[in-house]
Amino acid sequence: MMSLTSTITCRLAFGKRYEDEGIERSRFHALLSETQVMFGSFFFADHFPFMGWVDKLTGMISRLQKNFNEFDKFYDELLAEHLDPRRPKSAQEDIIDVLLQIRKERGFKIDITWDQIKGVLMVRSSIYFFESKF
Repeated sequence: MMSLTSTITCRLAFGKRYEDEGIERSRFHALLSETQVMFGSFFFADHFPFMGWVDKLTGMISRLQKNFNEFDKFYDELLAEHLDPRRPKSAQEDIIDVLLQIRKERGFKIDITWDQIKGVLMVRSSIYFFESKF
């Protein structure tokens, strides 16, 4: 049941099945695992704001920044794949296709930025992560 849920979630969000992707699956799951560790980690700044410097000394800030940068790079690659004109079109659109279409048509009064699209993907990744763990 969990495998089915994760397959459906990834197909809807990214247009891919990460269960069959080998290296990409490992990369995606490694990013999600690191995110889980960061969620459960103790940051002094969360409890004692004046002691945030301790998080820098322990390396937690740099680890958090590295995880963020890796996810940002991952999402940039997903967007680049979807923007590639040689990409084979599937019968079913995924969330990225829909968001790119909205950005292209400018159907809203507010322009959708790349960071906002990545934010939607981050929320979708978080949902995938929690569905696969529970």
